[in-house]
Amino acid sequence: METVDSKKELLGGPEIITRHVRDNPGLYPPGVSMGAIVAELTMPDKDVVQIGNTVFIGHLGKGKNSKKMSGRALNVDTGKNFITNGFKYFTYLQKRGITHYSTTFDSPIFLNAFRVFQRQAHKQDTQIGIGKLKQAPDTYIAFIRLGKEPLAMEA
Repeated sequence: METVDSKKELLGGPEIITRHVRDNPGLYPPGVSMGAIVAELTMPDKDVVQIGNTVFIGHLGKGKNSKKMSGRALNVDTGKNFITNGFKYFTYLQKRGITHYSTTFDSPIFLNAFRVFQRQAHKQDTQIGIGKLKQAPDTYIAFIRLGKEPLAMEA
């Protein structure tokens, strides 16, 4: 995957999405993946935030689950920047009143980042659990219960 350091060059959201799809071939051809993302971006309950060269797409729950969100990150930033972007995103979610967040991913980069998030979170009032999906052994899932203390990287 070709990364673009957001501290040197900040890309626009459409460019991040295009590069992410190009560099992360999945089960479907890039055109199908891009079409699915475009459709996802038109959904009424979506929340889209760009931090650095990462686009976070989230979907709010309804009714009693309105403080819960599931989502994913489309990233072309460096690993270190992705971790910083993730902490900023979690703080954004806290400010929005989101109490629970879940995501699935199959990238070792994301797994390493979530291990960093988890180590820091356990020093604060946020809880993060990471597991593997039984039906897709190469896919991980992370469950986050966001506390009140803003998450930040240690210096």
